[in-house]
Amino acid sequence: APRWRRLALVGGAHGRAEAQNMSGAEMKMELECTMDEQDVIVLDNGSGCLKVGFSGEDAPRAVIPTITATATVDDAREEEHTTGVDASSVAKKSAAFYGEEALMQPNAVATRPVQRGGIAMGSQQNKDALESLWEHAFRTVLGVDGEELPVLIADAMPLDQNSHASRQWTAEIMFEKLKVSKLAIFNTAVLSLFSTGRTRGLVVESGEGITQAVPVFEGFAIPHAIFKMEVAGQDITANVRSLMEAELGAERTSSLKVMQALKERVCQIAPDYHSAMNGPDTDDEEARSFELPDGTIIKVPKPVRTGAPEVLFGAGDATAPSVQKICYEAVTTCDTDLRHDLVRSIVVAGGTSMLPGLASRFRTELANTLPGELARQVDVCMDSQRRYAAWIGGSMFASLSTFNQVAITKLEYEEGKADVRGLVARKTF
Repeated sequence: APRWRRLALVGGAHGRAEAQNMSGAEMKMELECTMDEQDVIVLDNGSGCLKVGFSGEDAPRAVIPTITATATVDDAREEEHTTGVDASSVAKKSAAFYGEEALMQPNAVATRPVQRGGIAMGSQQNKDALESLWEHAFRTVLGVDGEELPVLIADAMPLDQNSHASRQWTAEIMFEKLKVSKLAIFNTAVLSLFSTGRTRGLVVESGEGITQAVPVFEGFAIPHAIFKMEVAGQDITANVRSLMEAELGAERTSSLKVMQALKERVCQIAPDYHSAMNGPDTDDEEARSFELPDGTIIKVPKPVRTGAPEVLFGAGDATAPSVQKICYEAVTTCDTDLRHDLVRSIVVAGGTSMLPGLASRFRTELANTLPGELARQVDVCMDSQRRYAAWIGGSMFASLSTFNQVAITKLEYEEGKADVRGLVARKTF
């Protein structure tokens, strides 16, 4: 249960041992001393989905596809029916749609403001779209006015020069437009580690846009040892669409939503790719079947089910990026004394990590890549809630009184307007 984990987070290894030995009454009293009762909005801006909810809860209140759309609404017929006005004289108006509704607008202008793990800062349209999506999440989805509440944002961008501009813009929007009372920005990998009760380890995140390996030491990501690749869930979906196009034709594979659902329903990671592809297809009828929106049930061939996800592991190309390579680089870039701690505490998180078979294949590939002594110590944690690990970690941290010590307050922002970039850099993790 997450509540005892929060105590473990505060006290590290000693806290975990102490929590396990406590009686129920003692634990409750200790938690009352370390928990903060204020509500904090916890926001995780993923490339695929935006997760939003309140601190202290075990799961996000809503998971919204990170997409907005502007479409022309034709309500001329309704106007003619209700008022008798000629439909041709009624002006059409445009309307904004968010998340699932945006995906269902066939002729809309769609915008995906978060790409490859970061805010697409090069376009004002992307920034406007994300701002409106945040406002929709606060006011419509959560039903709150951000003016009275603090916010914790989970940010996947590595802590380098490239993240300063997006974090500064985020702070300006949160304080100037959404009027939040406090703001804290945390690296998603650190929060994913927190969600398991650890403060030290190697976090391997694979979501929709990026896969990254992030070493964390006592709650802080090590920036120079973060390695990432722009290969993740959307690339597997693209492979699925490409392979299925030969089976079904371009028209029936045009829907990204359907191809994503097919991926999540039938794709899996093979223990050994070459053996799986060259051997007989041992999956049963149900594992091969997928129902299209029109009700047609198709049999998905093995090259799609097993072959499409192989892009994560390099697809047999020694020169291609792979998850085992970035893990090797992240571990060996760190000090020798820290490497053993990292491989003994590898936490895998993100939506793409939910693919069946990934855990055992990842252990095998990593053991084959790392030097012998490190390879023998590999211990991988695959928590059942890993799809939302970063949000859960943010929910836990925002529940602690420590949150107030690291958050930027409205007063600090007003006093530091001359150097917002410096303020944000000093107080985000």
